[in-house]
Amino acid sequence: MTSIFRSEPSKIVCTCSPGIAPILAREMSDLGFRPGDVLESAVETEGTLADCLRLNLHLRTAHRVLYALDVFRARNGEDLYDELVQIPWERYLDPHGYFSIDRWVDNPTIRNSSFAALKAKDAVADRMRNACGRRPDSGSERTDACLFLHWAGDRASIYIDTTGESLSFRGYRAVSSAAPMRESLAAALVLASGWNRRGPFLNPMCGGGTLAIEALWIAQGRAPAMLRDNFAFMHLSCYEPAVWTDLRAEAIKAWNAARANAPRIVASDIDPAAVDAARANADVAQAEGHIRLETCDLLASPVPESAERGVAILNPPYGGRIGDPVRLRDTYEDIGAFLAIAAAANHDGFVFTGNPDLADAAGLSSDRRRTFWSGDIECVLLENPSLS
Repeated sequence: MTSIFRSEPSKIVCTCSPGIAPILAREMSDLGFRPGDVLESAVETEGTLADCLRLNLHLRTAHRVLYALDVFRARNGEDLYDELVQIPWERYLDPHGYFSIDRWVDNPTIRNSSFAALKAKDAVADRMRNACGRRPDSGSERTDACLFLHWAGDRASIYIDTTGESLSFRGYRAVSSAAPMRESLAAALVLASGWNRRGPFLNPMCGGGTLAIEALWIAQGRAPAMLRDNFAFMHLSCYEPAVWTDLRAEAIKAWNAARANAPRIVASDIDPAAVDAARANADVAQAEGHIRLETCDLLASPVPESAERGVAILNPPYGGRIGDPVRLRDTYEDIGAFLAIAAAANHDGFVFTGNPDLADAAGLSSDRRRTFWSGDIECVLLENPSLS
């Protein structure tokens, strides 16, 4: 019998935060996938459900991996139901299981997207009841099988969400610091820096250590989802556990071969509680012995000399959720002084901030900047800023 899990290619959409899609496209290409359209918050490719497992395991900057089932015209809720009830859901869902439907809806006949989700659930449930004699339970929890509906105008697409909870949640955050950076964003910043993964990586003002941990995992080639034990694809009726077992074993073998050769990674913070949080997170991330953690003032942060070009990335407060912009000006001036020290020791410097005006006011200027989003806050990554 032909496996639908391994032999039916379709469009795959990998989602991400705005600004990250070009980096995600490079990741996908490095994994052997041919990126198609690169959108504002997603990258398209093609593959099977089994290919989705590889993407879920290895992508650092993605949030979800969506496998397309159908695209159709739907002018209203009745059209939506009529199209969805024709899909052979019994091939993918367990009648004794559970499923949820997430959605993005912009249709003039739909005032509340919850109505669209309800119509979609009804269609899936009715099809399953007719085909299997019973229907799976449904709700809003993303712990089991997940579907995603994208409906814009009269064009609707339905996907299997193979991920469930966002890939950004790696599983190592034992202790959270103030305003923690999302793991996928941290990985994107490390990759955007062009770090060669041989020279030192410095992360003063480290908070809970997310940037340092992501940098280590990138240098070691460690699959970012290795700690995770639940994905939505595991709850599909067509799921083949051997595919995941083999992929994970291959990833562990590669990590074990490379983990001893990681470069020097130094993270520091003036707040002892932040350093304690970073140490706890690093322990869960199996980063013991690879990240040097120091409690110290910014200007006392260690800067090792290196023949290989190193990188320093700072994520200072910027007066949004943490800090007073006026008082923070002195902090940003100290950042400029630190970057001068780092540059003298052969390190490129980067500052990630949601308040570029504050950086400009403190004299940190850079012609090279990239825009990213941290939640709903527009931020910039300033490359090699200098005090003007």
